[in-house]
Amino acid sequence: MTVLEARPASVALLADAVGRLQDPGTLAAELAASVADAPPEDRDDLALAAVRAVLPRTATWLVEHGATPEQAAASIADVERKRDRYGVATTGLDWFCALATARVVAVGRLQFELGSHLPDRTRAWGVHVPETGPLDPAACERSFATAPELLRRLAPEHAASVWSCRSWTLDPGLAVALGPDSNLVRFAARFALLPAGPHDDAEGDASVAKFVFGTDPDAARRATATGRVQRAVLDRWRAGGHWTERTGTAPVA
Repeated sequence: MTVLEARPASVALLADAVGRLQDPGTLAAELAASVADAPPEDRDDLALAAVRAVLPRTATWLVEHGATPEQAAASIADVERKRDRYGVATTGLDWFCALATARVVAVGRLQFELGSHLPDRTRAWGVHVPETGPLDPAACERSFATAPELLRRLAPEHAASVWSCRSWTLDPGLAVALGPDSNLVRFAARFALLPAGPHDDAEGDASVAKFVFGTDPDAARRATATGRVQRAVLDRWRAGGHWTERTGTAPVA
């Protein structure tokens, strides 16, 4: 298989955005435009090549602004993890851009996103769960306790007093499906839900298919369940229900 070399203009686009907290959707569109003249089958690979090329700069910037080398390495490691599990298109260029520009950083078990806002534009720190193993409550507690100091150092102008998480794990029925002692349920219980939105059902089913089964909704519905979470997802679908993707908040201690 031919490995495509990153285009200098694409790399320069991302390198200039490191640490600047640019909107990842806008940056992703610009990155896609920088490779739009390539054959369609090469575009994702060229975009990912640019992301990979800028990661050493990303790690250096994180360390220079207060992250440990281990935190910097864990932050950029999500590029290959997402690429291997979901591919470029399914992951979305916006997520790769957020990682490459140090907008999303790993602190222990969790990832945190700088520059996030609630629907009312209140400044927030986003919370994400990388695919790195069990969602141990004690490990999550350490992440929430440790992250604020680093996030304030990385972007003091975006310091927040509230955590924000949007995830299918915040579906109100999850505790019924899995029980209150489930790690996923205990994680979700940290957050107070915002009012439901009009697209929560459609986004929830797609999110569950992606993160629980690693595929699209149609393929996920045909899957054979392995484990309690997959069984719970399929049981609701087979009963005619949907999973929602909800947004929740929690105060920063």
